[in-house]
Amino acid sequence: MTWLTARELAGLPGMPGSERRTRDKLAQLQVPMRSRAGRGGGQEYDCTALPAETRTALMIDKIAQAAPLVAAHAEATVPAQVAANLPAPITARRPPSQADKAVADARVMLINRLEELAGLQGTKKGAALLSLQLSSGQASAELQATARTANQRPRDASVSPRTLLRWLSTHRAEGWWGLLPAQADDTGAEVGNDVAAVLGRYLNKDARYRNLSAAAMEVNAELGNDPDAWRNLYARARRALPKVNRVDLIKARHSGAERAAKLPFKRRDTSVLKPLDVWLIDGHTFKAKVRHPDHGAPFAPEVTVVKDAATRLICGWSVALSENVIAVGDALRHAVGRCGSPAIVYSDNGAGETAKQMDCPVTGIIARLGADHRTGIAGHPQGHGLIERGWRTHMINCARQFGSYQGKDVDSNTLRKVSAELAKEQRALKRAESTGEVIQLSHKAPTWKQFIDAVQVAVDKYNNEHRHRSLPKNAQGKHMTPAEAWAAMLDTSLQHKLGELELRMLFMPAVLRTAKRGEVTFLNQTYFSNDLMAVDGEQVRVHYDIHDPNFVMVFSTDGEFVCEAKWNANRIDYFPKPVVQMAREKRVDAAVKRREGQIELAKRELQGTYGPANVFALPEPSAPVVVVPPLEVHVSSSPSLLLPEAQPVQTAAGRPFFDTQSQRYEWLMCNRTAWADADHAWVSDYVQGDDYDGLRDYFASRGIDWQATNQTTTRGTA
Repeated sequence: MTWLTARELAGLPGMPGSERRTRDKLAQLQVPMRSRAGRGGGQEYDCTALPAETRTALMIDKIAQAAPLVAAHAEATVPAQVAANLPAPITARRPPSQADKAVADARVMLINRLEELAGLQGTKKGAALLSLQLSSGQASAELQATARTANQRPRDASVSPRTLLRWLSTHRAEGWWGLLPAQADDTGAEVGNDVAAVLGRYLNKDARYRNLSAAAMEVNAELGNDPDAWRNLYARARRALPKVNRVDLIKARHSGAERAAKLPFKRRDTSVLKPLDVWLIDGHTFKAKVRHPDHGAPFAPEVTVVKDAATRLICGWSVALSENVIAVGDALRHAVGRCGSPAIVYSDNGAGETAKQMDCPVTGIIARLGADHRTGIAGHPQGHGLIERGWRTHMINCARQFGSYQGKDVDSNTLRKVSAELAKEQRALKRAESTGEVIQLSHKAPTWKQFIDAVQVAVDKYNNEHRHRSLPKNAQGKHMTPAEAWAAMLDTSLQHKLGELELRMLFMPAVLRTAKRGEVTFLNQTYFSNDLMAVDGEQVRVHYDIHDPNFVMVFSTDGEFVCEAKWNANRIDYFPKPVVQMAREKRVDAAVKRREGQIELAKRELQGTYGPANVFALPEPSAPVVVVPPLEVHVSSSPSLLLPEAQPVQTAAGRPFFDTQSQRYEWLMCNRTAWADADHAWVSDYVQGDDYDGLRDYFASRGIDWQATNQTTTRGTA
């Protein structure tokens, strides 16, 4: 039993805010009190006699404060906001059950029998006589069954005279309602600290305490009790758990969409809406495997649907390989082209719906439509119930017709077999790339075209045949289809449709850029137009086609068309083409000559000497230059061995035959004393040519570079 002072009770639910007024109310309620022991004295009051709402508040406070007393870690305790948000239960009596009504009716029947006896013998004697008849078995079987029901004792029909008189007094004061059985006392003031600690941990999102028994075991261990005592603690916590409001229990243990799915919700009324007022847009992963349009491998595509909230009509749709802004934009374009521009677009917070191309206040597609974009709360799909529930009616039923259906209600064994069949097919296709065998594809997964055709059929069937129970009834007393509701409710004067050119321009994605000297830059590409000088230095909207990068459309931030800018339209040749062509040919000729010299040099390195008749050999790069004395050459008199006129002179002078100019230069540089008068002029011309320039490094490695040799000769002469 818990005893508290008036100061401690002041301000609680059901109690005044001041201590004095609380003391007066406690006296008025005749709450038992006693002298307070210890320092200060005063009076304290029995909490079990307080009003129900006050006792509940004390219980909640005890649960919230007891857990830290036995737990060392704060995260295991009950969150403070949970205790703060727990409302007091309704103090009014709940509606009686059928069993309670039967008890009250049985007591009324006994009271009527008592009043009959009281008219003859008096009330007290009548109560004693009726009690004696019931306890001795003299009463009829029907009356005894009534007594067992009235006294809530299935095997005992006896009722004491005092109980009969109390029922009679209550019936005269409160009537039939006063005879109902008393409701169970939901007082929580007597919840112990150990039970409060268990409940405090159970009212938590921590995975360790999702089970009440786990919380009871841990609290029992921390208190140092016997290991088997946790069962008793668990039982007491289980009995106290119903005293916690179910709504508060859900809020404490769940979050996000899971919490919203368990708590009460509000239905949004769409009867005040008209067509084109609010559009809902959402994406859904198709619940069947479809063959990829590029490589044919099975995958789950994305379907995006735009639905009118007032008529439930699917205004537009699109399919894509995954959820993205292009798929959402295409679905919106389809809807606007068919039905007109909406006032509000309501979507979730997906990546495709909130991308800058859709949601930017200046360049976004929805902003350029003149519509207001609203998004739901993250983690609360219940706000999108109108479109979320529709998936089961059209797209999920559409997926059921294919053998690759993979919804949550599919037979697990069938799904496993189909998945294994498709995986085996893909492995066979991979092997066929090397073997060339022909593979028969499984008919379970539809082709991309079959998938698109099926989606179109499902949308048409939903719009024209599905009678929606949320729509008004037609003249035949049947609920309208979305198409019928659209035709009946649409005000064509408020419908604004866009032409093909307007749709193309409107749904081109856009970015903000600054025009500079006739150019705008987008994705590291430059686009030019002379008309951009009219907005030079200003911020403009650059609209681009995702399939054609050769041009962009430029608009002012107010939406006024400026020009069409072309890719690299201001690029010109750096020099006139003939000059460039001549320079290019000269560079190519020089490169060819250098390569020819390198090829010639490589071939010469394979030859040990210049010829079989000569003993002249090139020195090693690091060896000193060796001058080989000329050898006398005897010319045969045979006519077949006669040489040209110039060759005998050269041979007679000890000079070898030269196949190339570089050979002649090497020999001359190694034999400076054997030069003729014509050699000086020839060497001067040769060192100025391209052939010498290409072999300059080679000559320098041999120590016969012309410039280095002349400098050495000059210094020696000086």
